[in-house]
Amino acid sequence: MARLETNLTSRPAIAKIKNPQAGTDFYSHKGDALKGLRLAVGARTKVWILSKRIGGKVRSIKLGDWPEVVNGDKALIIARDKIEELETGTDAKATNIATLHDAFESHAAQSDAKPETVANYRLQIANHLDDLFSKPVEQITLPMMEAAISGKTVSTAKHLVQIIKMAFRRASIVRRCFDVSADLKVKGAKKYKPSNNVKFDPAEQWPAIDLIFECNSLVHRTAWLLMLFTGFRSINVRTLNWDQVDLDKKTIKLTAMKNGLDRTFPISDVVCAALTRLPHREGFVFPADTPRSNTGHIGQLAARTRGVEKYHGKERPMKALRQHDCRRLFTTAARRARLPEYVIDELRGDTAKKVQDIYDQGSANHGDANLIAERICTECGITPAFVLERIKSGA
Repeated sequence: MARLETNLTSRPAIAKIKNPQAGTDFYSHKGDALKGLRLAVGARTKVWILSKRIGGKVRSIKLGDWPEVVNGDKALIIARDKIEELETGTDAKATNIATLHDAFESHAAQSDAKPETVANYRLQIANHLDDLFSKPVEQITLPMMEAAISGKTVSTAKHLVQIIKMAFRRASIVRRCFDVSADLKVKGAKKYKPSNNVKFDPAEQWPAIDLIFECNSLVHRTAWLLMLFTGFRSINVRTLNWDQVDLDKKTIKLTAMKNGLDRTFPISDVVCAALTRLPHREGFVFPADTPRSNTGHIGQLAARTRGVEKYHGKERPMKALRQHDCRRLFTTAARRARLPEYVIDELRGDTAKKVQDIYDQGSANHGDANLIAERICTECGITPAFVLERIKSGA
């Protein structure tokens, strides 16, 4: 190990320093400036290190690698922040927050979020953000975060941005560092305005049930029926677990819905019959089609199609029923059945709108669910008995 001197303010001078074949050479600045700063030159790397007495002990603080930290002046700028962290106890070691993984776990430990919600966040991090969340907090840049969400769907990107900001906000508070995620945005999010109209004329006979029964997969077909006859959002259906279903009481409990609420819903005879047809009673109600799935449950259900349409001069299958259309049709059927608004709101899982809604301990029941199911069948030109028979026969 050699102790040498050179001009550490000059990038060319530093570039000329040769890496030793073995061991580490330590270079200090030739002159009165840059006190305590050294450049540790190993066989492959050149690392900036500052020696500083903090809390009665001499600490060696790593400031970064050359050429990323181009010279001693830049290294000292970094050193000021590092020293402040150490003196105030906000450094990575003292706070146990070195990476965004650490920051997220720190947030989760003090959060009131439900275990299922935190587990879902961890799954999203593992699937989409593991590389980003493994980097030291101080090394993460806005372009890195933008690259991590690039190429995702708008809805997925929004969810990932929420998780990133959650972790970075925690890191910035505990470590007193700048929140780089503050300017992170989803490209094209403002332009995305989904149509609230279904793909057919709702004044005429609905093709929804016929389209669903054209689905060959029992699991997918049942998921579609559940969406249509409950109005549940697709994410709540796809992630549904059997411990949320009570076929004897004819109820399904949803936790941490989009609005943050938990609610137990009465379900119709049609839904009970459809779920009874499934061959299993443990784990996910709708398990993944492949054992290689990262989630264990089915993914997004492709729109049911009928006929073809022209798109940019080429023919493609024409979408006739999408996942969220089921929620639209459920709501429409409930209104056409002239059910009270407060019952419809409850069955949709909506937030309370009036004082009475807050005090209401649950007014919707199995009979209401059956009335909506009957109206859906009527709009589709069939009877509930016919649907039940098709479910039982698997036709």
